[in-house]
Amino acid sequence: MTDADKLAADNLNPARGTVRRIAREVCEYTDTRLEAVMGRDQTPATCRVRELVCYIAERSGLSPNQISRALGKDGSTVRHAIQNEKRRRGEA
Repeated sequence: MTDADKLAADNLNPARGTVRRIAREVCEYTDTRLEAVMGRDQTPATCRVRELVCYIAERSGLSPNQISRALGKDGSTVRHAIQNEKRRRGEA
């Protein structure tokens, strides 16, 4: 994902969306398969997209526990993903 992709992802409107809806929108924008992001795929590109989904979902008001249940991941994994994305954006 390029810097332009990250900036454009900031313009996505996650307002009151579910994790799945956010994931669908991010996947469409990044040309990533939704099944890969929602599933067990661990390729670096898919993990970056999943981290972006977690970050946007958290910014839309969902808790890490809600996000983890929707993605089928552990809560600590989601918190780590959010922290990674914040670090990439210079927020942490």
